[in-house]
Amino acid sequence: MFYCTYNRIWANRQSAARSKERKMRYISELERKVQTLQTEATSLSAQLTLLQRDTNGLTVENSELKLRLQTMEQQVHLQDTLNDALKEEIQHLKILTGQAIPNGGPMMNFPPFGANQPFYPNNQAMHTLIAAQQFQQLQIHPQKQQHQFQQHQLHQFQQQQLLHQQQEQHLHQSGDLRMHRPSLSQKETAPNGNPSSSKD
Repeated sequence: MFYCTYNRIWANRQSAARSKERKMRYISELERKVQTLQTEATSLSAQLTLLQRDTNGLTVENSELKLRLQTMEQQVHLQDTLNDALKEEIQHLKILTGQAIPNGGPMMNFPPFGANQPFYPNNQAMHTLIAAQQFQQLQIHPQKQQHQFQQHQLHQFQQQQLLHQQQEQHLHQSGDLRMHRPSLSQKETAPNGNPSSSKD
């Protein structure tokens, strides 16, 4: 009887020991898994930080590209404006020198610029060429300086256009006055054209 009781107690102790050992192994396995997950979480957090930094960098680069695109569009518009101004100035100079008439119009004889006629130099061609040269230097300027330069260039171009229009109006007015005003030789020959009438 005593032997059976002892064996039963011993078996219970062995079972409890095995159960405790299994629990310890299970706890150790859980701790190992937790440590592995923590390591993976740290690695993923670092990757997330890198991805966020790359995203921020791409956002900044995208903004810079948009700004550069706007700047290039403004440069193209300015270049087209300068090209049109150069073409108009070349045509205007040809008209003044009697080399060409737009739209196939008749050739007109403009009076030469002499001592008795004031000469108003047209500096728009020179300013336009200088502006074109300055436009080529936009590639080496920072974006802020490019924007400031474009604003200044547009303002300068508008002033040049206004000056050019004023000069053209003055030239046209001078031409109209010269066409309607009788020549000096006609005034001198009018009273002396009929000498017999003066003698009578």
